[in-house]
Amino acid sequence: MTKVSKLAQLKLEVINYHTTDKPSADGPIINDKFLINLAGDACYTSHNSLTYKKKQVADARAEYDRHVHENNIYSAEKTERWIDLLTPELDELQTRHDADVEVFAIITHGEVWKYTPKTNKSTKTFIPRDFTSLDKKVA
Repeated sequence: MTKVSKLAQLKLEVINYHTTDKPSADGPIINDKFLINLAGDACYTSHNSLTYKKKQVADARAEYDRHVHENNIYSAEKTERWIDLLTPELDELQTRHDADVEVFAIITHGEVWKYTPKTNKSTKTFIPRDFTSLDKKVA
């Protein structure tokens, strides 16, 4: 059996909290798909948090380099302190995401979670309504 990290064990307990043996007319109340979706949602959320923090760090690094290039010592030191605050957060978010991916693999029996951005794009074409008659009524 593979060793599971402590954080992954805790997250797995949260997902398993939602399991139930209570029967219903339609079958089990909580099914595997629901649990897989919970694990996938955790991966998606932690991925987005990690991506945001990476961008913050990258932006701060670019700002730091700009301040150093301009010989702006005060701003460079201020940005350096900001980077020092962001770095442990980045490490924790990476640990969180790694645990979420680990749980997803456990729940799905080995499937690897892959990031797929959610889009709001509709497949149908939007045709704006003509409100001319309504505009005349309210004018």
